[in-house]
Amino acid sequence: MTKRQICVQVDEEIAKRMEQIKDKTGIPISRQIELRLKGFKIVEDHERTFGQLFDDEGPLQEVQKRWSEAFGNKSALEILHRKEE
Repeated sequence: MTKRQICVQVDEEIAKRMEQIKDKTGIPISRQIELRLKGFKIVEDHERTFGQLFDDEGPLQEVQKRWSEAFGNKSALEILHRKEE
């Protein structure tokens, strides 16, 4: 699949929020737009949920169990590809 460069205009408020996200995370605005178009959402992890997953094996196993119950053996890419269709 090839990529094509396009130009988009976004509301000023959205642009300001994207600038704030860029300043906090370093994620470029173009990448943020790409993620939004793919259905992703960038959220702040106030409770450091994801960081704790790597520190303690118990919560990670629980997440893996819930993933298996919800999606079986499908990878994240397979799920995203199905969503795009």
